[in-house]
Amino acid sequence: MLNRANGRQQLNFVNKLIRAISDEMPQQSTLDGEDASSVNRLPDEMKEALQQLRLRKLLISAMVDSDRVGRRTTRH
Repeated sequence: MLNRANGRQQLNFVNKLIRAISDEMPQQSTLDGEDASSVNRLPDEMKEALQQLRLRKLLISAMVDSDRVGRRTTRH
């Protein structure tokens, strides 16, 4: 099972990866008149990786939160 400290480390790592991939993605606000379809030039692999990282982040967060709730209820 994922302990709280390890969960936070994994969340930090996943957040860094999400930021790195997101920074590589063209921002629609900086297109300055370019066709918005240029955003779709991003390789499908990057889009898929970003989606998988976001799902992993949700799962890790849920596991860490459930561990915290579980510890709280067993103390009473």
